[in-house]
Amino acid sequence: MTQDGTLLEERGPLDPSDGHVDGNAVAGALAAVFVTEITTALVRCRACGDAGPFAALMVWAHGPGVVGRCPSCEAVLLRYVATPGRVRVDLSGIAELELAPVAAAGR
Repeated sequence: MTQDGTLLEERGPLDPSDGHVDGNAVAGALAAVFVTEITTALVRCRACGDAGPFAALMVWAHGPGVVGRCPSCEAVLLRYVATPGRVRVDLSGIAELELAPVAAAGR
């Protein structure tokens, strides 16, 4: 969705002169986000809309990766796989992830 509320599909192809920048512009801000305490983060399930602390997820970690499911509807919220050269994280089942600011988390 764009800032004016239209869906990207409705808007047509992106125009390089529209003022957008690449992901490097937000890298610094996200670096601070991804070092905070995750267990107290609020997680909202994309499937059922229920929200609760990250620590309440049902997690299976017996295979080569980790799967986290919603405790309310059992939808897959996250997948995590670490290999020798890469880490892959899929958070597509999470509609919203609300974190405390780094300073508030005691960092």
